[in-house]
Amino acid sequence: MGLNNLGDNGAKTLRQLQAEEDDEERFQADLKKAVRQSLDTFQAHQKLPLVPSLRTPPKISLGADEFGVFPNEGMVKNVNEADVFGTGLKNEVGEYNCFLNVIIQSLWHIRRFRDEFLRRSTSEHIHVGDPCVVCALYDIFTALSMASTDMRREAVAPTSLRIALSNLYPDSNFFQEAQMNDASEVLAVIFDCLHRSVTSDSGVSDTESVESNCMGSWDCANNACIAHSLFGMDIFERMNCYNCDLESRHLKYTSFFHNINASALRTMKVMCAESSFDELLNLVEMNHQLACDPEADGCGKLNYIHHILKTPPHVFTTVLGWQNTCENVEDIAATMAALATEIDISVLYRGLDPKNTRCLVSVVVWLKERAGHECTEEAYHAVLLDGNCFQEHTAVVYGEY
Repeated sequence: MGLNNLGDNGAKTLRQLQAEEDDEERFQADLKKAVRQSLDTFQAHQKLPLVPSLRTPPKISLGADEFGVFPNEGMVKNVNEADVFGTGLKNEVGEYNCFLNVIIQSLWHIRRFRDEFLRRSTSEHIHVGDPCVVCALYDIFTALSMASTDMRREAVAPTSLRIALSNLYPDSNFFQEAQMNDASEVLAVIFDCLHRSVTSDSGVSDTESVESNCMGSWDCANNACIAHSLFGMDIFERMNCYNCDLESRHLKYTSFFHNINASALRTMKVMCAESSFDELLNLVEMNHQLACDPEADGCGKLNYIHHILKTPPHVFTTVLGWQNTCENVEDIAATMAALATEIDISVLYRGLDPKNTRCLVSVVVWLKERAGHECTEEAYHAVLLDGNCFQEHTAVVYGEY
């Protein structure tokens, strides 16, 4: 009887494994179809030649960077007509470095960040962690730079940065080897480490606020902080009630990301099909309404919040969040169709000159775990450059977005 039970359990396990493999194949096929549809739609709109058939590996990373430099693709001209070669990052079986690699590659391919980081990190800085996260990132950037001039262009190991990040959280699974994390999480931690490496003062005094009753503070006023000077947004919020004219709910804070709800974006695209990407995002934000503050003698009517940004970031970064662990092909395609390669951030934030336009230079898409939780970082910059897709240490160029 015991042998029969073991056999039944074994057969059940095999069926489960087969079902998981079937689910994985269907998901990869759906994702492949969605990406293909989006690329074909965009390229048809731009009157570009359609891309060849996509290859769908078990885990994928899609990326577009400032230079378009990836192995096996020769070289691509950047905006200054300088030839730049690139290499990839190692991700051996069981290491699960994909979420880390896509962030390293995206940062390295942002020319201003790369040049300033390599220049600044040669000087004295406050070490963050043991080993130091900033030193580890500097070593990887140096190795990538050296590999870019080497015709062999061997992939660079991100192990030193993985260890440095994991040691920041010794009592958790954060960034531990063989563990997965969100790409946006590792980017936020890297930004925080870069900030801490140049300043011991974590915030800007509230006395600088023009609003005496404003809550919160901005994080950094140190120009030596590359994270805040290039990516940071000092945001001031307020509510102006349409009903009683009360101004309330003052708040100031610093953010590196503009978060986008994928479902809300799709819904707004259906409702306002002719609206541009930035207009859709603004409409989504206007749907987030709060009551006119009763504690400040407000009337309680619902109003949206004004977001004021006096200085635009050099790189405007959005995080596109998905609600389900396995989105269907229709929702993925509809979300990608709502995106655009240009965005006027003055539509989203008051206080900026009109037509404060950024153009897409980097997209990070990766799959978390087998079922595929998808997390996307989209970085916008003032120069429109070539787009590329990369899979760890190999790459394929797609289109010209």
